[in-house]
Amino acid sequence: MSELALDTAEGRIIDLRRETAAASLLPRGKAGGRYRCCACGKELIFSGPATPQSSFTPRFRHDGAEPGLDRCGAPAAHQADIQADLTVILDLRDQLLNALPRAAVYLQIAPHRAGQRWELPPALIIRHNDQVVVIERPRRPLTKATADARLQHVRTTYGERSTHWWFFDHDDAQQYLAAGTVKVRPHGKPDTHHKVRPTAVQRQLVQAGGAVCWITSGTVFIPYGGHPGAYPALEGEDWSGEMASWAKDWKISHPYPADNAAWWGLVPLSLLTLGQHTGFCPAPAFALMSALEKAQHGREAHRRNLAREHAQRAASTQRTSTKPVVPPAETPAAPLPVPPGAPAAPAAPTSATAEQQPIPPRPTLPPPTPPRDVRPQHGRFSWRSLLPRRWHR
Repeated sequence: MSELALDTAEGRIIDLRRETAAASLLPRGKAGGRYRCCACGKELIFSGPATPQSSFTPRFRHDGAEPGLDRCGAPAAHQADIQADLTVILDLRDQLLNALPRAAVYLQIAPHRAGQRWELPPALIIRHNDQVVVIERPRRPLTKATADARLQHVRTTYGERSTHWWFFDHDDAQQYLAAGTVKVRPHGKPDTHHKVRPTAVQRQLVQAGGAVCWITSGTVFIPYGGHPGAYPALEGEDWSGEMASWAKDWKISHPYPADNAAWWGLVPLSLLTLGQHTGFCPAPAFALMSALEKAQHGREAHRRNLAREHAQRAASTQRTSTKPVVPPAETPAAPLPVPPGAPAAPAAPTSATAEQQPIPPRPTLPPPTPPRDVRPQHGRFSWRSLLPRRWHR
């Protein structure tokens, strides 16, 4: 840790690896006890190069009269823990310096915290004009007491108008519980957002007015609230049967998740874009959330229209099923065969009146009478019968 020291004069952390100009700006030696070890809290001596051309590597060392006594006496695990905390928060500072080239970004710490084991690393302070942004970078699971103390400290020190951000490690499974994904269509373009279930302390931070996000490399994930539910049926709607699954949907709460959100959706955003807006505001993420809400209203209107159509189809089917059934008209009997020699039946009338009247059945003919066997009668022969009729006198 020879490159790190707590500067009691300015209340900040000095990192000689990142601040190349510090070697020529800082006073060398003990400087009246100005430099303190972050791990053990003892005074440090700054050893810098004698000339700008010197190849001597500047460093902080402990005051020891004997060889080997200029090393930190804190336990190795404590030193490693402090070193890791400061490395993570200072890496974030480097990224923010690129995003906010005109802002002052520095790591601030109270002098009395030198040598203490902190639950929460020192905060990053961003000052731009009259705006103050405080950024926390927790490495361990955060307790409610620690969060409350830091919230109160920021309000007291920087005022109610300051913006308080909490950056959690997106690659640390202790900082959230994965909850799957959600399909979204902002601006009509399909996309997939990851869902998380935040810790109780993270919900508390949002309720207290803080801004929570997750970070990995140069990407931050801004959360919005997800509220699953079902559409209540309005007059003229039918959500039964095939429409039951369409009634289930979710709604969004933003720009910060509401208290009763079942899960938080994450909008990915480049860290560099945060510095392009006043107040360190993730405006692109907020604009996308507004697009999600607009799509939500359109989705509800579409589904309710389907529910109304479903109700109309169901009503039409019911009317059809309850309509009285009219028996079909009797089919006239087929005509009987007409015996040879019988008179033809009269033709049916062709007028409109005749067509509307039922056709009477064809009369049934009596069975034909067989011809009688007429045999000639043999009477007495007379010549008179052979004479012409006029002679019969």
